[in-house]
Amino acid sequence: MFNTLQTVITELSNEFLAEAKNSPQLFTDMAAMETYMAESYGERVFIEMLKNADDAKATSFYVTEENGHVFIANNGKPFDEVDIRSICRSGASEKKRGETIGYRGVGFKSTTHLSNTIYIHSNDCTFSFSKSLAAEKLNVTDEKGVPTIRIPFLVEISDRDIEDTLEKLKSAGFTTIFVFYNAKSEILHQEIGSISADYFLFLRNIRNVKISVGNSEIIGEIRKNPDNILVKFDGKNYLWRVFEGEKSQIAFALNMTEEMVPCRKEQAVFHCYLPTYEPSPFLFKINSDFSTDPSRKHITLDPRTENAIKDSALLLFNTLKNAVNHQDKNMIAILEIIKQKNTFAKVPRYFEKEFIGLINSNWIETKNGKLISPSEYIKKASFLEESEWNWIRQNSPLIETLPLVKGEALNALDNYLKDFAKETYSISEWLTMLSNKTFVLALPDALLVKLYANILKQIRNKVLITREDFDINNCWVSNADDLVQIGKASKKILAIFIIQLEMHLISGEVKWLQEIFGVSEDDLNSRNLEMNSNALTIAPQGDFREFISTSNIDSKNKVISKWRAAEKQCIEFEEMQGNKAKDVSKQNLGYDVLSVSPSGIERYIEVKSVKSRGTKISITNNEYTAAHIHGDNYYICIVYEDEDKIAFEYIQNPLRNLELEKVVRQWEWVAEGYNGEIFKVSYE
Repeated sequence: MFNTLQTVITELSNEFLAEAKNSPQLFTDMAAMETYMAESYGERVFIEMLKNADDAKATSFYVTEENGHVFIANNGKPFDEVDIRSICRSGASEKKRGETIGYRGVGFKSTTHLSNTIYIHSNDCTFSFSKSLAAEKLNVTDEKGVPTIRIPFLVEISDRDIEDTLEKLKSAGFTTIFVFYNAKSEILHQEIGSISADYFLFLRNIRNVKISVGNSEIIGEIRKNPDNILVKFDGKNYLWRVFEGEKSQIAFALNMTEEMVPCRKEQAVFHCYLPTYEPSPFLFKINSDFSTDPSRKHITLDPRTENAIKDSALLLFNTLKNAVNHQDKNMIAILEIIKQKNTFAKVPRYFEKEFIGLINSNWIETKNGKLISPSEYIKKASFLEESEWNWIRQNSPLIETLPLVKGEALNALDNYLKDFAKETYSISEWLTMLSNKTFVLALPDALLVKLYANILKQIRNKVLITREDFDINNCWVSNADDLVQIGKASKKILAIFIIQLEMHLISGEVKWLQEIFGVSEDDLNSRNLEMNSNALTIAPQGDFREFISTSNIDSKNKVISKWRAAEKQCIEFEEMQGNKAKDVSKQNLGYDVLSVSPSGIERYIEVKSVKSRGTKISITNNEYTAAHIHGDNYYICIVYEDEDKIAFEYIQNPLRNLELEKVVRQWEWVAEGYNGEIFKVSYE
């Protein structure tokens, strides 16, 4: 007695046999179309079967090869009447776009490249699609004029080997099993050899994959956790952080400590649930309901794709906005990744255009609660070094100009938005800062002098050209161990102030200052050593020995990886001492490593890798400025090989402890010799 599914198959078989006899040319045309699809997309058999299994809500997917036949099984929803009709009718799939991976109803036709006879066992029923059987039923001598996947036939499999394998798969919990009879398995071998873990990242339901064909045995596992997705594939682990939008997803690669990092270039592609060949604009993955060609290799830029790109760009924008305004730990990583453009191709350019349009809106929350756009953001003044600008941004009393983020996150945001921002602080804003005693008291002496010199230059130019008035009487300057406001300062203090500024000013600017301060040449000529007491310095915050426990580390348990970059080696060495260290070299801070002791004291370490001790080193102007700002908390760490060990030579406060010579190349400060504390560690 036939069950419902068997009845449907019998009815469809009779219907399509009659159709073939009544319309032989249509049948021939269908065969030609099937051949074209098989030849064009036949290298995606695995992909088609994988996505169909995922659409069936399968959690396990298995591919094996036995006695020349290929078996592909899943534990998803068994076939029903709708599925049978859809698989027989090209383009008649009942799947809804956006809710499933496949939706055209044509992908399965490409699997005929693997075999001309396909058995399907599902819902306690076995039926087949067979080119030779269809030709026999129609009395057609040339099988080329007969499509394989059109007429279903109820069958009883007589091959004992196939029956045994089917029983084993059913016992293992698989509900739908495809058998590609006498398969051209080399086609499948080639495709499986090219698949990667990326194929499984955006699957909705499948969690386990096993492939056993030829000499290959590949195990895949997908674990979806609240904060990440782990894909285990072919013995390797791949970790991703996926952000979900209304219709789209963006996936950032994670390292093994779950920090977001740029993914490899070949991984940075658009996905239409499965990877395409279309490169992503940045080094992360984008998944959405894009339109593709039938092979799913290339994205078609039609209205549906445009809408999907807009949704994806909005997701990236909201991810960045939330990270910035809520001080998310991933903010710096996101900014670093979206600074690295991956391609200039058409589809990625469209995405980037949509994203930049959103970036230019009001979304950055300042410390006084206002939302500003990047064009209103304050960018670095041209007269400041990066390290000087970083200090000012961390300490500015103008909270209405500062976003909520602070520390390294603020540096990273400044660096990203500098190309969007139009203006730096105005003269009035600089004067407001210099009228804040706490701010001026904390300013490093050299930076205070530099600020005043450049701001007074700007004031003079404005006065000469526009006759504007600027009140500097409330601004603070040095007075022995304290500060005094310019409007209350004596001529002697003002004379010392002008002398400090002289190296930054031309003679006309000096004379102008003398006039507005009422300071004569005689006042300037009476300079004395008292001015030296006005310098503001940053006191050392901790003894070096708190950070380094021994001067000769030579334990088998304490080794350094030989082939890592010098910055990474320095971090390893710092962590050996119990310090928390991180690489900040990409942030242009004037140092490479930030190290924090167990008691919370920070050290700023610039790493120099040399071939051997005694090799000349140099520091850039930015590093020189950072060393000046951080004083005894700034170190140069010189890394070199010493026989079978790696040596770390630390020089504290290099401006004080090195003989530096200014060489006009790119304004580097060069030390011909150095003598610091040396620590030797065995190589791994």
